[in-house]
Parts: sequence; structure tokens; C-alpha cells
Amino acid sequence: DGARGPADPVLLQAQVQEGFGSLRRCYAQGAGPHPRQAAFQGLFLLYNLGSVEALHEVLQLPDTLRSCPALRRALAVDLAFREGNTARLFRLLRVLPYLQSCAVRCHVGRARRGALARLARALSTPKGQTLPLGFMVHLLALDGPEEARDLCQAHGLPLDGQERVVFLRGRYTEEGLPPAGTCQVLVGSKLAGRTLEEVVMAEEEEEGVDRPKSPA
Repeated sequence: DGARGPADPVLLQAQVQEGFGSLRRCYAQGAGPHPRQAAFQGLFLLYNLGSVEALHEVLQLPDTLRSCPALRRALAVDLAFREGNTARLFRLLRVLPYLQSCAVRCHVGRARRGALARLARALSTPKGQTLPLGFMVHLLALDGPEEARDLCQAHGLPLDGQERVVFLRGRYTEEGLPPAGTCQVLVGSKLAGRTLEEVVMAEEEEEGVDRPKSPA
């Protein structure tokens, strides 16, 4: 509701986590199999990317669940995130389905900041080394050169013209939360004009999930 202003992100996160917790308890107490459990556990892990507790819970699941595509993808993303493997992480994020992309979106800013910090440590010199912004756009799956410029400048990195970023020793800084970004490439573009219901149904079909049949 626009009249009420933007949603409280802390409250929203608490509600999402409570929803995850409720459904996990239902899975634990109910007799399986549960057709969408693997997909749900994948969303849970992606939403809690980097959490030791979330990973531990997923690793306790039966092999049959952990071998499902949705959960394998989530585990691969989590591993790349933990290892700081930027190239692999963003390659995986580019091809995640829409719902999984929504779940992991809250971690994209932190992942980009971590990648930028590693680049700054590796490349910064007293005279400065430059990288093309196009490389940054590709590596971090940004939505274009303008977002790359904004990201670099938000972390104290100067630009050389409009096309290159300069890594100068001592210039990289981190203040406040990392920029969230628009995530059109990583999230918005995957909706592709479909409704959320259409996306959910399509992803279930791709994963081979058996849905309850509608009454005749």
C-alpha cells in the first residue's frame, strides 16, 4: 500500500524467516514425500546464503532431496559465495530461475562488494591500475555501465573518463550497506512478461514437480 510507505525490511525479513520455519516444521512432522520440498529448501538456503545453520540443515536432508536440481543449484551458489569465487557465483546467478533469483537477491549487493574489495586488494597500486567498466558489468552481472560507475564511486574508486575504473591504493572504502542495485539482469528480466503464477507453474514443470490435480 503506497499510502503506508515502504515496507519495513527488518519486519519483512522476520516474516519471511518465520514462514520458512513454519513450513520446515510441517515437513519434519508430516509423512513424505513432499513434491516441492527440494525447491523450498533451495529457496531457504539461497535466502540465507552463507549461513552455517542453513547449510547444516540442508546437508542433513536425505540424498534423494539433495540430488534434486533445485537444491543442487542452491548448494553450488552457496559454495561459490563462501569461497569468494566471483566469476562462478555470478555465472550461476545469471541462470537461476526467477523464484530462486528473488530469494538470493538480498545477498547480491554484499557479493558485489566482496568482489570489488578483492579486486581492490589485488590491483591497487600507488599510481593506479585501470579496468574497463565493461569487464565489471560482465563479471558482476550489473545492469550496465552506469550502475558500474555508481558502484565504483560508492566505494571511493575514481574513474578514468566514462569507461574505466582506477584502482588506487588506499582509495577503496566501505560505508553503510552495499548498494542493492536494480538487478534487472539477475532478477527482473527472468519474469519475461509472465505473471508470478505462470512463472511458478513453469518452474514446477521444468523441475518435474507433481502438482495436485484440479477437481473435475
